[in-house]
Amino acid sequence: MDARMTDWSQLEHAYGTAEDVPALFERLGTERNDEVWRDLWSRLCHQGSVYSASFAALALLADLGSEAGTHGDNALILAGAIAADADDETRGQYGAPIKRLRTLAHARIRLPADPVFYIYLLQTVMALDAVPVWSSALEVLADETIEVFCPECEMGVFVSIGGAGYFSAVGDWAHGDPEGSPLRAAEPDDLSGPARVLYDAASETGVDTVALALTYLFGLGTCGECGAEFSIAEQVAEQY
Repeated sequence: MDARMTDWSQLEHAYGTAEDVPALFERLGTERNDEVWRDLWSRLCHQGSVYSASFAALALLADLGSEAGTHGDNALILAGAIAADADDETRGQYGAPIKRLRTLAHARIRLPADPVFYIYLLQTVMALDAVPVWSSALEVLADETIEVFCPECEMGVFVSIGGAGYFSAVGDWAHGDPEGSPLRAAEPDDLSGPARVLYDAASETGVDTVALALTYLFGLGTCGECGAEFSIAEQVAEQY
């Protein structure tokens, strides 16, 4: 769908009619990037909600996504957040810009980036690849901790993947009791599907902290209450 032929007055964003969307994109070259991008986010992906104008804007975001630097990165991240909410019908309707964005996002994750921002880029790839869980659940790697539930005894288990270490524990470990059971990382050669796509990109690009974190995310944890071993990724997926 050609965004130039779009009747934006017939579409809506978070605050009503989307007639102002083209002007916002035009402002990107004349005003501070952060202010304009904040306006676009608030209209097109307000607190995670998307609208008819959000999907129509994917073509404009695809045009920007080919640019190097801030504009290109911001466009890809916003497009990924929008695409994460697209159903099969919407993906069919906006297949051309989604395909362009997907190609751009896969190319972008082959370039270095700050580890946290790189995680958001990986989420974008998963959203554009229509992998619903990991288009959002990868945020746990940015947070470095998540609470999951033991599949055997249903006890809440905190999993640390990052700065505090790589372990699982029960109780109030986050407030001074960091002892727990070490996580068991997955062997890279055993990864498959989305996990392998993510790991290979991070590893080959040299974002080593993210590559390492991914082996633990797709590895095994231990419940400190009953001793059961569980797949961390499966329990994380239960939360999304």
